[in-house]
Amino acid sequence: MASYGDELHFIVDSESLDDPADAREIDFDLEASDEDEEETGSDTDYLSDISTEVDPVAAALTPGKPLFLIQRSHQQSAILPQVFNDVAGRHLADLSLGAVAPLPRMSPDGARKFFAAVPNVPVRIADPECFARLDSFGTTLSQQRDGKAYVGQSGRYWDYFTDDQPVGQSEDWVKQVLDAQRVVGATLLLTPGMWADAATAEESLISMRRHADWARSNLSDAEHLAVNSTMSATWLTTARLREQLLNELIDSDEQVFYIRFRWPLLAQPYGHLLDTSILEGYAELASTFQDNGKILILPNTGLTGWLSVALGAHGFSTGLGSGERAFADTRVIKIKQKSPRPAPTQRIFAPSILHIIERSISDRLDALPEARACDCRFCRSLRQQPTGQFDKALAGAHYLRRVADLTARISGETNNSITAARNLIQEANEFRREASSTVPLTGANDPKHLPLWAEIIS
Repeated sequence: MASYGDELHFIVDSESLDDPADAREIDFDLEASDEDEEETGSDTDYLSDISTEVDPVAAALTPGKPLFLIQRSHQQSAILPQVFNDVAGRHLADLSLGAVAPLPRMSPDGARKFFAAVPNVPVRIADPECFARLDSFGTTLSQQRDGKAYVGQSGRYWDYFTDDQPVGQSEDWVKQVLDAQRVVGATLLLTPGMWADAATAEESLISMRRHADWARSNLSDAEHLAVNSTMSATWLTTARLREQLLNELIDSDEQVFYIRFRWPLLAQPYGHLLDTSILEGYAELASTFQDNGKILILPNTGLTGWLSVALGAHGFSTGLGSGERAFADTRVIKIKQKSPRPAPTQRIFAPSILHIIERSISDRLDALPEARACDCRFCRSLRQQPTGQFDKALAGAHYLRRVADLTARISGETNNSITAARNLIQEANEFRREASSTVPLTGANDPKHLPLWAEIIS
């Protein structure tokens, strides 16, 4: 949120949302919330079982078990250690786990504290987010945020992010990017991840390759590397660019890739990607990686990433907030300061329809004879709250736990993964049809993505 005279400005990543109750604040630098990283609860530490692996990071990057990544959010992130432990207690045989810190939007101490709270999570990624540099995609991000920089005051801690660089950057700078990740405790190092401009596709791919070569030459034998890039969804929807990208990635000597695509504005708040051409691009990317024995990780994709894992991707990331679940275009909405900000809409993930909906609608779905209310520890805690109260941290933790459950359900060989995902989508579609005569699923509560997913995975 930012104040301009008598107006408050918020950012949203959807076309339909004009209600500031569901908006994100423009000033969402994570440094201010670093003090939230205090582990709560005294659960059995199921995560300690992971550390018995000789090289748990290498194991997590081996085809077979999907890699489920949770990115640290701006708010409510203190609950994440509980989420990791809860998921590990149920799914260690079927999932590999990872934590992601958006490095330039945190202080060094904040990133270290975040990783220290989950010391036995094997894959720890300190994403350098170099796409947000002003000589990359940062200016466009700022323009979509009313002139506010994507990385705020915390950028002052990170010379790799703020120092001027020559065109194409340098090997010393790439080493600086790696060192910044090392000092906070990352176990999977990323190349810088500059914006790959589709208008200069060949030059962008050459730069990505050069950064990977420089990074590899500055790695020890015990360290792990993923080639990191950020690009527009045009690379997925344009056949020429998609072929060019796949040729580059598949022909590379590198095995692990961490690729983020910028989506257009979503159709609705907390919604899903509804662009069939982008979904088809993800499907081809995922299956091609699978066919060639390479590892594809798709950050900030939420349940679109889950679908991609069923189709051959190795892993994906999601999180508590909409910004962690989708890397999408944003716009600004404005309200008068004299108007009181309405109470936030209570939203929760409904596993029966694979969608985030209003809590009141979710309660009505759970009451149907053919339904069963979620009994995860976070939902049990939500139901114990006084009438009218709603804990967004618990609701977000429920979402993460249930997405982990879904990911464990599709773990295994690709053909079995596709069948399992197809069955889950079919069950959700059937439940939606049966429930719609009793419970109205309209507007933002309508799981419009389900028919598209059914077609993609058919």
